[in-house]
Amino acid sequence: MNTMDVKTKRKNLCWLLTKNRLIEQLGINVFRYEKDKRKRNSKIALTVSIGIILIMLIAYCGGMAYGYVYLGMIDLIPSIALFISSLFTLSFSLFKSNGELFGFYDYDQVMSLPLTVRTIINSRFLNMYIWNTLIAFIVMFTMGIIYILFEQPAFISYLMWFISIFLVSLIPTAVAAIFGAVVTAISVKFKYTSAVATFLSIALLIVFMLLSMSVATSDIGFGELFDFQTGTINADAFSTLAPYISDRLNQFYLPTKLFKEAIVDGKILSFLIFAGISIGLYMLLLLLLPIKYKQINTALTSHISRGNYKVGVLRQSGMLLALYKKTIMRILKSTVCATNLLVGCVLAILLAVMVLTAGPEKILQSLDLVDYFPIVKNVAGYVIAAMVSMSNTAAISLALEGKNIWLIKSLPISPKTLYDSYLLSNLTFTIPTSIVCSILFSIALNTSFIETILIIITPLIFSLFTAVAGIFIGNRMAYYDWQDETQLIKQSMMNLIGMLGGMIIILLFGLIANIGVLPFEIKTITVSINLVILIFAVLLYLHECNRPIKQ
Repeated sequence: MNTMDVKTKRKNLCWLLTKNRLIEQLGINVFRYEKDKRKRNSKIALTVSIGIILIMLIAYCGGMAYGYVYLGMIDLIPSIALFISSLFTLSFSLFKSNGELFGFYDYDQVMSLPLTVRTIINSRFLNMYIWNTLIAFIVMFTMGIIYILFEQPAFISYLMWFISIFLVSLIPTAVAAIFGAVVTAISVKFKYTSAVATFLSIALLIVFMLLSMSVATSDIGFGELFDFQTGTINADAFSTLAPYISDRLNQFYLPTKLFKEAIVDGKILSFLIFAGISIGLYMLLLLLLPIKYKQINTALTSHISRGNYKVGVLRQSGMLLALYKKTIMRILKSTVCATNLLVGCVLAILLAVMVLTAGPEKILQSLDLVDYFPIVKNVAGYVIAAMVSMSNTAAISLALEGKNIWLIKSLPISPKTLYDSYLLSNLTFTIPTSIVCSILFSIALNTSFIETILIIITPLIFSLFTAVAGIFIGNRMAYYDWQDETQLIKQSMMNLIGMLGGMIIILLFGLIANIGVLPFEIKTITVSINLVILIFAVLLYLHECNRPIKQ
């Protein structure tokens, strides 16, 4: 077999691995062969939900592009389109490399096949590239249509824009892979690999959020963009702010500047540099990653046992405590679970620290919302509750049991004990976070005793409600035949509802309490809402606690 035949065979094997992975992720076999109506309906509901989100993304991108056209800033569309595509791509793939490139569930099975390491890596990268390019296509194509219709540039701009759709995701994908490789390479050198990887991932998330917040500046009031009485955008303020943001983006991310020069100014050299950087970084990573790929994954999937182990004091605990510890460690030991499920708590603490250190007046002044300072004291509890509710581990705790659910069912424990362990696990993350954030907000806002009590109580009650609701969701939508945790965390309907459902409900209650639609004092309304939610949470718990475990 000559060299050309070998390369062709490798490409075919690479595509075969990628195709099988895509079929698994899309759940095509569920639609084709699954006879269980509940599983089919769950998959259909998830597909419809994702479709609705994509339609909303198309509408958002189209509306943004048309807004630039309406305000006479059509030249800013290319750089904004490229940056939004890159940002979305990076956000979706940043915490996906651990579980997709490293430490994936069928690593031993895949590595035992007669395939080269480079073929396996290429298939994994190709899978990530296809998904990321789909996101880039939605953003770039939508905003590109608006730009082309109104600007009608030269034909070369059409061609460069179309080619860029397939290039824009290369750099974010490479950055996400580099981050995953660095985090994994560092964490495998420690005894508690998963804990270190989780810590590093959350630390990066905090750094990323701080960098995003640094875009705001006291020189430009974001609050001036909107007229809160009419709900319209202040065109003059937006015309001042948009070019400033565009210049900052061009300085922060070089490809946006190169792409704008290529499309707006017709500089083919800038486009070639942009394409060269994107392809070059991607190909360089593909060449370097195989060098230590086996060592990294082997370190992740193997464990060292001490040869001098001796039996010491054996301790036993109750069933509830044992299940509670198991659930907590199940979440913390998985980087994918920890970084995605605990993001709400991390964001809440980050916001509370920022409000305390920078001061609420300064933050509101930078947003030109100083007049709304009295309202901040009333909405603080709802804001904390909404952010903390995103960390709803109870919604997927049952599904996380996976194919080991038979072992749980075979144990002499009642469903109530199992559900209580999930509730306690969820509250272990949300209750301390709520209390710490409430205290920090109360100090920063200099609240009265009653206001402080309300700021503390509101997140606690909603945390209890969302945890119980998570049990309700999980016991109706859980499925156990998932292949990897990424599929369960990022592509399941139960997790989507668990993260966003509680936040939407809390924000609606906060809106009702503070916009004056009810003829009562805001504090009275908040107390009433808390009482109603508490009673509902108790009734829901009593209804669910003895429900049989979902088959």
